[in-house]
Amino acid sequence: MLRYRSISFANLSIGQGLSQVSGNTILQDSKGFIWVGTQDGLNRFDGYKVRVFRHDKDQPTSLARDFISALAEDEKGHLWIGTRGRGLQEYDPLTETFRHHQIGSGEKGKGSASDVKKLLVYKQRVFMGTLRGLYYLDMQSRLVHKIEIPGLRPQNSTIHDLLLMPEGNILVSTHWGIFSLDPRNLTLEQRFLKITGKHGQGTNALFLDSKHRLWVSTEKEGVLLLDANSGKLIKHFQHQPENPDSLRFWNARSYTEDLWGNIWIGSEGGLNLYLDKNAKMITLADAHRRPSGFHDHSILALYTDRNQNIWIGTTVGGVSRMSPYLARFGKIVPANDLGTPDKRSLGIVKTSDGGIYIGTGVGLVHRKSSSERFSIIPTADNQPQTAKATVYGVFISRDGTLWAGSSTGLRRLPPGTRVLQTPELATPYYFVKILEDEEGYLWLNRPTELLKYDPRNRKIVARLDIPHSYGLWLLDASRLLAGALDGIHLIDTRSATILSTLDGNRHNFNSVTYLYQARDQSIWVGTQGDGLFQMKLGPDHDLAQAELVSYSMQQGLASNAIGAITESKDGRIWFTTTRSITSLNPDNGSIQNYHDKDGAFSEGYYIGSGIQDEQGLIYFGGTNGMTVFSPDWITDDPVTPKVIFTALRLDNHPMQMGSQSSPLTKPIAYMERLVIPPQWSSITLEFASDSHASPNHIDYAYKIKGIDKEWVVTSARERFAHYANLPPGEYDFLVKATNADGKWSARPSILHLRILPHWYQTWWARVLLVLLLGGLIYAYIRWRMGNILRQNLELEDRVGARTKALTEANQQLAQLARTDALTGMLNRRAFIEQFQETLAEKKNCEECALALLDIDLFKNFNDMYGHDCGDAVLKEMARILRNNLRENDIVARWGGEEFIILLPNTSQKEAADILDRLCQTVAHHHFRWKNEELKLTITAGLGQCTCNQSLDKCLKPVDEALYRGKQQGRNQLVFAAEQA
Repeated sequence: MLRYRSISFANLSIGQGLSQVSGNTILQDSKGFIWVGTQDGLNRFDGYKVRVFRHDKDQPTSLARDFISALAEDEKGHLWIGTRGRGLQEYDPLTETFRHHQIGSGEKGKGSASDVKKLLVYKQRVFMGTLRGLYYLDMQSRLVHKIEIPGLRPQNSTIHDLLLMPEGNILVSTHWGIFSLDPRNLTLEQRFLKITGKHGQGTNALFLDSKHRLWVSTEKEGVLLLDANSGKLIKHFQHQPENPDSLRFWNARSYTEDLWGNIWIGSEGGLNLYLDKNAKMITLADAHRRPSGFHDHSILALYTDRNQNIWIGTTVGGVSRMSPYLARFGKIVPANDLGTPDKRSLGIVKTSDGGIYIGTGVGLVHRKSSSERFSIIPTADNQPQTAKATVYGVFISRDGTLWAGSSTGLRRLPPGTRVLQTPELATPYYFVKILEDEEGYLWLNRPTELLKYDPRNRKIVARLDIPHSYGLWLLDASRLLAGALDGIHLIDTRSATILSTLDGNRHNFNSVTYLYQARDQSIWVGTQGDGLFQMKLGPDHDLAQAELVSYSMQQGLASNAIGAITESKDGRIWFTTTRSITSLNPDNGSIQNYHDKDGAFSEGYYIGSGIQDEQGLIYFGGTNGMTVFSPDWITDDPVTPKVIFTALRLDNHPMQMGSQSSPLTKPIAYMERLVIPPQWSSITLEFASDSHASPNHIDYAYKIKGIDKEWVVTSARERFAHYANLPPGEYDFLVKATNADGKWSARPSILHLRILPHWYQTWWARVLLVLLLGGLIYAYIRWRMGNILRQNLELEDRVGARTKALTEANQQLAQLARTDALTGMLNRRAFIEQFQETLAEKKNCEECALALLDIDLFKNFNDMYGHDCGDAVLKEMARILRNNLRENDIVARWGGEEFIILLPNTSQKEAADILDRLCQTVAHHHFRWKNEELKLTITAGLGQCTCNQSLDKCLKPVDEALYRGKQQGRNQLVFAAEQA
């Protein structure tokens, strides 16, 4: 029962976002959201955030009334809402809209049929218990009909409760008792009248438990427990003001059942818990009497969700909740009874009659086994409740004397007394550990030394130089282990001498805080900063041969600072640290740490503050009181949590259904497939768990298949996933959560994502892009090739022009090299070449004439008229020759005033005629020079040439003929001598 009396509750009220302090009705929907109806709005809770729905006069699809009195859900997930004064509301979660259903003839307001008190959905009907009778709504026709209950008067026609039975009938609780309604034909039959009639007939809340027992609240005579089949009375629970564990009020408002089969009963006067296995009713304290209790004594609603969490709706305290499978550790805070802010529990001891003494910061406190409250044990010297009154170590010796190691010295509380005696061993140092040996001596540790004290003679009989010996354990009748700063010492209690020592430095530990001997005789050693050690002693407890196995944070401890140690019946070692309560299985070394989410103190526990009683209950003292538990209370969390999607943000903009650019066609929690338009570059998904047991202590993990190789683990504080610049395509987003024990959900929640591409990311755009790029490349190649072609043509033109120019230049050079510069005729070199070429062709050399001409008296022209005149004569001579010779004749200036002529295919006679005419033409030519007419004549020598004859050979006789002509008077033609 201590387990249940110390259960801690979490609160959901205005400070956590609830719209109002009254928790009228509670429901968990099929998605996992918790709905709370209050007097000022409908609330949806996802474990972290509350969303409030209220009436909005400007919005016709909003809630019609804010006072919510009843909730139910149908198979489609629609929420049915009973209101005070505005009848029935239907909420569609896919459109987030409300629809009003009128009840009765349109009457409104409190006390009418529109004042709905209870709702029950069965198949295609919604049954409504109102202040003016029983109604139902047909879901297909959406019409409301009244069910007449015989005997009910209008002024007493209130329906108090509706309960669906396993066989399909509905129990209706009224002022005139219980009726059974057949929902198929809507017939009514009164039930359990013999029993209810004996207790005032009128009934209120109904509940059917897992053992098929019917719990019936009467109007004024408590609760009846009936056999649901036979109607036989099993038990009658009544309110007994003198019994704090009786029913808290004359009737009950609500019931629920937890996973252990215990029945929770809420009433106007408080909360009761019926422990079925013990067949005992107890009362649970509210927050006014216990800070960690539920937040108001007046209970309106009780509800067990599908994960076995208990929800408690109160009148002014909002909604409290607890998880029975996490009620692993009870909490006792003596300071709450004493009215002191100092909550420390420094030392603990239990008496044989079940009482408990605790050393605290304000002195020694005591609670009797028959009481729930602690009181301070006064001191004989009236020590005030200050720091000097602090009690650290407490111990009960075999004679029943309680010993208290206070900050002012050692005090005793003799058996049967209620006053701590004055310090008999005054010291400015406190005593943390007190131990009695077989001879009745007390062993006391203090920071400076270890003392052996004679309580009978009230004197110290021995002092050992072992400072800070917090760990003391009596091995047998004559030997004691003392753990201290430097190690562990084996002491002979009779002689008060050290027999052997285990050097802590040698074994990598120091500052021993606790020693405990397990049933297998091994010694468990707690240290200040080196973790926990299991020590197996050598023969005859020889410390020199001891074997140690260490456990530290490296092996999984939450902290290396150990407070107190004990062993449970199953052989597990339980100990406290500065951060946890921890269990260790010596057989396999497995370690389990328990923290504040489990009910342990996150602030840690004190050195030496811990005991285990005969029933196996373990008590550990810490900074905020005392933790009490049985290892049997600690069971695994059975919940497999489901993850709910709660919000969507795109580019950090919250998305709402129906808003512009939102991809949500319904709330994100109900979306199975999400299509993201291309204008959004980042996506953020928020999520929560439907567990609700310890939402701030669970972890989440998510990933996108094909994007994340591993699961991305995140805490409850950052329960969102963010992705940016996802490539267009189809994805599966997976998310899972742990339960309170860190076990991951077996099946993750899946949201299918489709990231739409920008137009330029579509296949057709890519095809067009490829085609465009191909066209551009083709156009570029064409342009480039055309450009190259133009450049080549230009280059060719340039090369051709330059070649032509070069050719012309070469030709000019060649021409210059072959032409006489003055007359423009062939020069000697050119004539020689052409002579050779002409004679080389046999057809030209069969008959060929060669003539050599000379201008008569040419020197006179130069001498008399100047060289210009001579040049002019030569040019004029060249013109006459060109005009009077044949086209195929070859003429050249041979040198000076001499000209040479080759006449191909010409006989001597023909050549003579040509030359005669030429001589006459020259002689008759009128040549004028500066208005003066000059007379010109020529002398010519003529000869024949044959093939293969050299020019020199042909020319020699011709030159000789010319010479003879000169001597014979000039102006004549002379034939070569050989040919004459």
